[in-house]
Parts: sequence; C-alpha cells; structure tokens
Amino acid sequence: GPVVDFRLKEYWLGEPAEDAAPLLYPHHFSGGTLCWPKPHKKPNALQLSPDAGKWLMPRGHYVLVKRFSAKEERRRLVAYHLPYEALDAAHIGFENHWNVFHIGKHGMDEDTAKGLTTFLNSTVLDEHFRVFSGHTQVNATDLRNMRYPSREQLRKLGQRAKDQPNDQASIDRLIEKQEL
Repeated sequence: GPVVDFRLKEYWLGEPAEDAAPLLYPHHFSGGTLCWPKPHKKPNALQLSPDAGKWLMPRGHYVLVKRFSAKEERRRLVAYHLPYEALDAAHIGFENHWNVFHIGKHGMDEDTAKGLTTFLNSTVLDEHFRVFSGHTQVNATDLRNMRYPSREQLRKLGQRAKDQPNDQASIDRLIEKQEL
C-alpha cells in the first residue's frame, strides 16, 4: 500500500470522521472479512489534507495481499477482496503492509477482484510461490513476476466464486474446475 503511516502521523485519527479516509491495516481483516474501525494502537483513519490525499485511492473493488506472514502460518499468500460497498468513503488509505492490486490506481470490476482473490488464495498458487520464495515477505516484485490467468478467466472464476463458501476446500475446487 502507498501509505507509510509514520510519515503521516500528524493526520492519524483513532476513529472515523466525516473529513477523513479509512486507513486499512492487515489487522482490520479477520477470517477474510473487513472489521473496520477496530480498536488498536494504530489509527483507523487519516485526516483529509493535500499531504495525505496524494497517498489515497478512490473507493472501489481492490485485492489486498498481506506483505508479511509468519513461517508458522499455513499460507504465505493471503489475499482479501475489498468490495466497493464495504466502506462508505470517497477515498481509502492502504497501509504499507499490503500489496494492493488495482487498475491505474483505481479499483476493478467485482468479478475480476473476486476471481483474482480466489486465484491468489488457492493452495496450488501458494505451493508454487513457496518454491521460488523462501522468505516470509511477499513483495510486489514477486507478485508482478507471477503468471496470472487472463482478465476474462479471472472474471469467470469470480462469477463462479460469488455464491461459494470462502473456505480452502471450496477455493481449491473452483481452481481445479476452472480452465486457467
């Protein structure tokens, strides 16, 4: 994510406000679901200003991948779909502990976002990622260098994933059935 929080400390807000943008950290997602705002030592929002505004993205469908995982975690690649309707704000701040998938610094259509999230959360991709990445950091270059299904394939996967449970077995079944 583009927001390096300590550089914008003067704009931190513990609670949402009308003249502020949500600031999302990995701790705001629990069990694949957004839990915002959330009491924490980190801020929940950024006061809108020209300094902070240049680091924000417009509301939309985004795919977020945690940049850090513990070696003990079951998966290295952990992706979340942030739906357009999840936050009622014109702009959103993504803290630097995220890798953010976007199209031209804007969100993407819902089906593509859901399909990309499903693809990134698959066991087969996680196992592939572990082959070439022995560390617990998932950096943007690693993600850029991976091969992805076409946008149309991701849309179709997203359409199929919409009404499915978000558990690992369901995700892996969808990937096996999809021609990628």
